Amino acid sequence: MNYVCVSGGADSTALVLLMWERGEDFEMCFSDTGAELPEVYWLLPRLSKLVGKPLHVVSGGSFFQHLVSYGYMIPGPRIRWCTRLLKNVPQDEFFKRMNADRVAVGIRADEPRRLNRLPRGGISFYYPLAEVGMDKKDAIAMCKKYDMLNPIYEWRSNLSCFCCFFQRKSDWLGLLKHHPTLYAVAEEWEKQAFATGKQAWGWNQGYTLEQLRKADQRQLKLLPEPEGEPCLICSI
Repeated sequence: MNYVCVSGGADSTALVLLMWERGEDFEMCFSDTGAELPEVYWLLPRLSKLVGKPLHVVSGGSFFQHLVSYGYMIPGPRIRWCTRLLKNVPQDEFFKRMNADRVAVGIRADEPRRLNRLPRGGISFYYPLAEVGMDKKDAIAMCKKYDMLNPIYEWRSNLSCFCCFFQRKSDWLGLLKHHPTLYAVAEEWEKQAFATGKQAWGWNQGYTLEQLRKADQRQLKLLPEPEGEPCLICSI
């Protein structure tokens, strides 16, 4: 059996729709971090129903569970425990348990440098979007064709956990506007991280979520954007 990694983002959704249009046999796998945006839980059941393919949900425990066990040590570019524990491990274990033949991943043709970053654990990954030359614009068009574009793109640059440390300032502010309770949760976790004294960083470099929330337009321009980009498996 072939499987498709899905996240609720435009790329993996377009991948599912492409393979469905081609009449391929596959099942979907979603790794639930426990820190997903509500829109993800709304979209994935609709997608599964449209294409008539099973959706498997796996978990390596919740984000909050691991955050507490690490003494509120917030993940960052150099310590990405979230990607490994909440995405890679549970999915890899599932694919091995199911003896997956191949696993399709939503890497597009316009991001070739990512093609060599994902293979791991002896699992055979392949990239249908890249193979057919589909770029970001094409992926979004495919999603819109079937009314399957996640509404988070109306206010967010990419799909990831609501507390992803790779978020841009505009993403955090979008979270504050559209899901203020989730913003408050991330802000409280950050305060707990500093209170433990076990680390010296929060979600962002150079400012806290409280400072971002209270900043005026002049101050916002002075706050730095994050270095790097969301982990591949979290943003496809």
